[in-house]
Amino acid sequence: MKTKAIRSLRLANELAASGHKILKVEHSRESPDFTVFIFEDSPALQAMLTQSRRR
Repeated sequence: MKTKAIRSLRLANELAASGHKILKVEHSRESPDFTVFIFEDSPALQAMLTQSRRR
């Protein structure tokens, strides 16, 4: 299973509210002071990420 790490709390909340399940919450590997939200990567998730970037 491929996963996608999301650093933005706002975006993670939007994804979760639209039905995407948060698989795990962990510290960022690049910046341990930050938290990342792990989602299963899917075409629907990618579509939401693309849509979010357009705003």
